[in-house]
Amino acid sequence: MAKIKDIAKKMNLSVSTVYKAFNGAADINEETRKNIYKTAQEMGYIPVGSHLKAEMKRVCVFLSHMERPHVTMFSYEIVLAFRREAMKYGYEVVIKELEDEKSLHLNQIVRDNKFDGCMVVGINTENFYYKQLETVDFPCVLIDNYVDNPCISCLSADNFLGMMLIADLLLKAGHEKIGFINGEYDSITSKERLASFVGELTRQNHHFDPSLVFNGDFSEQSGAEGAEELLKKGVSAICCASDSMAVGAIRRLGSLGVRVPEDVSITGFDDIQLADYIVPRLTTVHIDTNGMGARAFDCLLDIMEGGTGIKILEKPRLMERDSVASLM
Repeated sequence: MAKIKDIAKKMNLSVSTVYKAFNGAADINEETRKNIYKTAQEMGYIPVGSHLKAEMKRVCVFLSHMERPHVTMFSYEIVLAFRREAMKYGYEVVIKELEDEKSLHLNQIVRDNKFDGCMVVGINTENFYYKQLETVDFPCVLIDNYVDNPCISCLSADNFLGMMLIADLLLKAGHEKIGFINGEYDSITSKERLASFVGELTRQNHHFDPSLVFNGDFSEQSGAEGAEELLKKGVSAICCASDSMAVGAIRRLGSLGVRVPEDVSITGFDDIQLADYIVPRLTTVHIDTNGMGARAFDCLLDIMEGGTGIKILEKPRLMERDSVASLM
């Protein structure tokens, strides 16, 4: 069956123009609208779900533990980009706290609220709703996690490649005793980033010391606590599994009179906006959160159009700034 993007491609129009034509947008002229309808009919396009409805279409962003600092930084940037993209197609975006409705199944929450689809952010494998995602029957996009369900598209950073770049940078800078501040123990993201870090050290014949791993929770506070603990163990560099924790580490070390990077080098992961403004500017792994958020809605729209969920790994790139010193 043809989809809106197929019609747009054939007519050399943007997907948003075709979508707005089907939903009666005033800024689409009548001749263009008629041509779109004609092409759609010729291609066998059948409006699905909420298309051609007069009322506002709605999708939901389900956030887990909205009060946590990492949700309001990395995840918040993705949510904003998702919302901007959704608005292009006439969708209202509702944000809900997952933990508010533990008595209900996700299928029921979506039906009761008449959501056309949803994006789930910040969930880990121990979350009450994680298992439910395997059986949900509505269009869904999952960020930084994986579930095998044709109704769900999964978007994640390539954690293995990103952390490999960071570990390689620190080793080439001559650091021998490298600490690691990890995120939540039950997060797939945490597991992948730590596994990649250890794997790259092993690949380069560098000894990995498990005692130099501090388990945090992606927050600035856990980064601060981890930095203080690892400092006592004599590390020359600290690799953080998120920028939020790296920011906390830099601030705590500064309060202790420890200079970054002269005394201890610090790296992060995600490249949130603050990474380029903190002093020193943070060396980190860049993830395109704006592109990720927009692609998340595009994937959701494709499923709402009758498509099948896919998996996308966002390619990271190393951002070398000022928080790593060379010991060579």
